[in-house]
Amino acid sequence: MFSILIGIFLAFFDYNFVVLEQMKIEDERSQERIVLSGLELDNQTCLYNVTVKNTGTIEVRVRAIYVADGTTTAFICDPSAYMDTYIPPDRSLNISLPSGVPFKPEAKIIAATERGVKTKEYEALLVYGPPKPVWEYDPTKLYIGPLMLQFDAFWYRKTLGDGTLDPNEPWNPGWSIPKGFGYCAWNITVMNIDDRNITINRFSTFNVVPNDSPSTELPWYLEPTNQTDLTQFLPVNQTRNIIYIWADPKEASGDSRPQKMTLPECTCMVFLTFFGVFHEHDGTTTTYAQTIPFEAAITVVG
Repeated sequence: MFSILIGIFLAFFDYNFVVLEQMKIEDERSQERIVLSGLELDNQTCLYNVTVKNTGTIEVRVRAIYVADGTTTAFICDPSAYMDTYIPPDRSLNISLPSGVPFKPEAKIIAATERGVKTKEYEALLVYGPPKPVWEYDPTKLYIGPLMLQFDAFWYRKTLGDGTLDPNEPWNPGWSIPKGFGYCAWNITVMNIDDRNITINRFSTFNVVPNDSPSTELPWYLEPTNQTDLTQFLPVNQTRNIIYIWADPKEASGDSRPQKMTLPECTCMVFLTFFGVFHEHDGTTTTYAQTIPFEAAITVVG
């Protein structure tokens, strides 16, 4: 009986010890976090080393590296067999890999710790980084085709009866204009983001279209910067201001009428039309014509 009791006691003690050890391992395992943060290649064809970062709160030891390709997972190595793979919290470790492991962009590389925590990532993402978005949207800018508009650089200003800018009036933010304002000019800011220079002509317009009455739209025609041929030059990668003043395309004779703001209280959309030419790299020109919605509304206030 005594021997049986001793055996039961030892078995119970061993069981408790195993349970406590398992609980300790699980507690430590819950504190482990690792991520793959880099992958270097040897001659762009084979894996050279992989960087593992410890983002948890406890020291880890990396014990295995795998590569998963489709439905197949292959063991590559236990790096702890040939180097120290302990990583303190918030530290990284470059782990050298055996030679001859081919680089496969579509495959995933996997790292595992001694306690069984794993992390994995596509090889291509580790080597080349995540793909960049085609267009990071900026609400102050819009580009359609070769011209990019800058909405935080948009104004109106009073003009005199002959179309000259009133020297006593400043440029005002263009999103709101008083009704019955009279003769006025509009000023927009653009950048030519094409690889060719552009020349626009006097038929280019700034069209204000009331939402409730599209048929009463008001056009403002270009004030050319080149008064000889009544055009404006837009060089590549240069920001330029384009001013619209006229009720009709400007005449070389100077006999032109400025446009008035005659709309009642309303909200309007704006459409820009551009006419001109591209200056090709071989010295020739090709026709350029484009309509751009201005995206936001102008409010005519009382």
